[in-house]
Amino acid sequence: MYGRNMPSAKKYRVAQGLKTGKNFQELAEELNIAQATAEVYGIDCLAAGQDVDHQLIAKYLNIGQESFERIKGEIMSIIDKKLRTVRDNLREEFSYNQIRFVLACQIRELEL
Repeated sequence: MYGRNMPSAKKYRVAQGLKTGKNFQELAEELNIAQATAEVYGIDCLAAGQDVDHQLIAKYLNIGQESFERIKGEIMSIIDKKLRTVRDNLREEFSYNQIRFVLACQIRELEL
């Protein structure tokens, strides 16, 4: 479901920026990329086991405990293992990046 996660210099810079307290908007401006792309890079780093604060990422993505559990439950219940199915089943209440974040937490066995 998660797909390929290839290392890159920009992903590394996002991880380092998160460690210094920068948010995704600041990182996107600094790297001249879309904010959604900066979010994906941060989530990829989390999934790959980089030392990034998943609680901070959750805050930036506006994911609280209840949202986390709803998304996690839906991920666990689907058969086809597609992000699109998860998003459709949640009636598009959550972005793909919010779903990717919860999935990355599951990969790393992290909870909020």
